[in-house]
Parts: sequence; structure tokens; C-alpha cells
Amino acid sequence: MHLSQIKDFVSSVAVTITILQFLSGILVCKQYVVNRTTAEASPLPFICGVMSAALWILYGLTKHDNKIVFVNVIGVTLMFAYTAVFYIFTFKKSSVLKQIFAMVAFIIFTLGYVSVEDDNELLLGRLGLLACSFTLLTIASPLSKLFYVLKVKCTECLPFPMILMSFFVSATWFLYGLIEEDVYITTPNFIGGTLAVLQLSLFLIFPSKPHGLTKSLLV
Repeated sequence: MHLSQIKDFVSSVAVTITILQFLSGILVCKQYVVNRTTAEASPLPFICGVMSAALWILYGLTKHDNKIVFVNVIGVTLMFAYTAVFYIFTFKKSSVLKQIFAMVAFIIFTLGYVSVEDDNELLLGRLGLLACSFTLLTIASPLSKLFYVLKVKCTECLPFPMILMSFFVSATWFLYGLIEEDVYITTPNFIGGTLAVLQLSLFLIFPSKPHGLTKSLLV
């Protein structure tokens, strides 16, 4: 099998798994709808997801990589929808709204920079660095609740489906980055895969429901 065939296969798998990862947010939002609240969950996985996908779209357009553009157009659409659902059911509306405004302002600023930058190589490097950073923030954002998880000894506030899919996505895009010899793809996905494993280990250590709630259900 030629390298180009391997590349096409890996990229197709990466795109498919990434779309499944984006769709896993439906399971998280479904829980918000059922409970009528987001409880102590953080909006950062969704907000960082919007910014990350938007930056990868710009990176893909600059690099002329249709796979990256296609998957992240789907990603930015779904992540924005999830952010809207989160806003509807959160009791911290004012805090979430500030984060949404900051997200929109950042995207507008970045679009403005892209429109005036003439050096394509410099633009690609800066977009790649930004996309890397926000990809890592997206993957690591559930860690913002790490101290809360350790305090209550419960993983209820962590989005398990999204974290699990993050691991598979990071693994496949890391392999694609190796084939492409693109450090902006390999670096965040290697670190991202490691962070995802760390977060998944919390589900092995702590239960998904508080002990008090578990006991009350057994009575």
C-alpha cells in the first residue's frame, strides 16, 4: 500500500471519528435537557471547541487541506449549537454570556488579521500555533473541574462521551500529522491524547454519581 493510500485511509478515519466526537456532545446536551440544568458543568469544552474548529477552518483554507476544512465546518456548527443549549439550561447565564462575547470577539479579530496578512507562510505558522493552543484547551477544559471532582469524589460533572471520543480523535489525527509531517497537527494531538487518558482515569477512580445519591437510590 502506497503512502498516499495510507494517508487517504487515515484521514478518512480521522474525519469520521472526529464527526462522531462532535456528535457525542448531543449525549451531554441531552442530559442537560433531561435534568433541566447544567449543574456544575463548565461551558469551556463547547466554547473552546467553537474557537478551535474556527481556527482549524482558517488553517485548512490557508494550507488548502479540504479534509481539515470539511470536518471543522461541521465542528463549529455543532459546538455553537451545544453552547446555545448550555446557555439555556445554565444558572450562570451572565458568566456564560461573557465567555460567548469573548469568543465572538476573538474570532472576528482573527478573521481581520487573516484578511490583511500577505505572508502566507507566516500566516500558516501563526494559525497553526493558535489552532494547536485551542485544541489543547478544548481537550483539557474538563480539567477545569478537576479540583471539584477530587473534592466531591464524583465524575458527574465531566462529559465522559466527549472525553472518550477526544482520545480516539487525538490518536488518529496524530497519525495523520505524522504522515503529513505537520508539527501543528502532531503536537496538540499527542498532548491531547495524554490529557484524555488522564481524564478517563478519573472515571476508573471515582463513581459517576455522589455516594449520598447512590445510597439513597439503593434504599
